Amino acid sequence: MIYLRISSIVYALIIIVFIESRVLYNETCGPGEQYENCGIECQRTYANIQIPQKQCHHMCAIGCFCINGYVRQHDENSLCIQEIEC
Repeated sequence: MIYLRISSIVYALIIIVFIESRVLYNETCGPGEQYENCGIECQRTYANIQIPQKQCHHMCAIGCFCINGYVRQHDENSLCIQEIEC
């Protein structure tokens, strides 16, 4: 009986931490970005927009990614800018 209560409490804490982490990540995404649980590792940038997208390992990456119509200004850590600005 005690094991069941402890398991329930641990399970509830895991769910709370998961929900809180999603909320925090959503708040830290910048303009033109959205949080994704399974985004593409190889993000398009201003420098490579004209080059066909290189072969990318299609492993899921968690974090903020540019929304459609936007690309990274320099690298994967820079701001998302509209493609038409390139």
